[in-house]
Amino acid sequence: MNRKLSTAAAVTAAVLLGGAGVATAAGPVTGTGTGTGAAGVPAATTIHFAHRATSASVSGTVGPGHDDRYVFDARAGQTAHLHLARSTSAQTWTLVGPTGPAVHDAHSPRQSDFTYRLPETGRYYVDIVSTRPSRYRLDLTIPTTTKPSTPSTTKPSTGKPDTGGTVVAEATKITFAPGRTRATVTATVGPQDRAAYTFAATKGQQARIQLAGSPTSTFTLTAPDGSPLHTGHSQNQSDVTLTLPVSGSYRIDLADDVRTGTQQLTLSIPRN
Repeated sequence: MNRKLSTAAAVTAAVLLGGAGVATAAGPVTGTGTGTGAAGVPAATTIHFAHRATSASVSGTVGPGHDDRYVFDARAGQTAHLHLARSTSAQTWTLVGPTGPAVHDAHSPRQSDFTYRLPETGRYYVDIVSTRPSRYRLDLTIPTTTKPSTPSTTKPSTGKPDTGGTVVAEATKITFAPGRTRATVTATVGPQDRAAYTFAATKGQQARIQLAGSPTSTFTLTAPDGSPLHTGHSQNQSDVTLTLPVSGSYRIDLADDVRTGTQQLTLSIPRN
């Protein structure tokens, strides 16, 4: 079982991020991170800053089949710096914004230090995973100002934020033909190519996602509020069924960091 141990600086008082407080954390929690069913969504611990502090630290242990999730609230324009001290290179982490998709994942070369100008106001999710038992300490620093402390990370050529090596794809909406509850799409995915899709669903519906193609391909599923329900670290990447927690627009991102090829994604959502 994995453990999360918040340092004194991380649990003393409500967070002050530009004047916005964050509710008290519920305490140490665990999650399976398997991505199958509602039980596969790990519980989250809120990262807190002491009064007038701009940084906080959390630490713990994580191993195969587990997923440590932390959340923090921030405002658009603030710059977040994350430093991860880990006991093994088998340990990686993911950062997902309020509306997704992941802006940092296991494929990013920046696993120890990552600085990112936050594009949205809302709740951000940090998931820490490892293929072997390991320890970690995560330091999060967010100056209260909304002015960037470093030059803007927006690329003039694309107008999109610099995601530290992660390719963020524009999403295509998946729709079902009249009377059908299943749809299939195909896309070319590789180290420099990503594909993304969105679909609408209601709370309580079950979504089955089947991915066929390269054995090294992965997918992430992001809920309407930006919460990751399935990540590229999850053990099952070929056939996953989840009970959807809220109504709204969900997002699926396809990736393959090893080879470029055609992927076939099938989405099934039976009617309630």
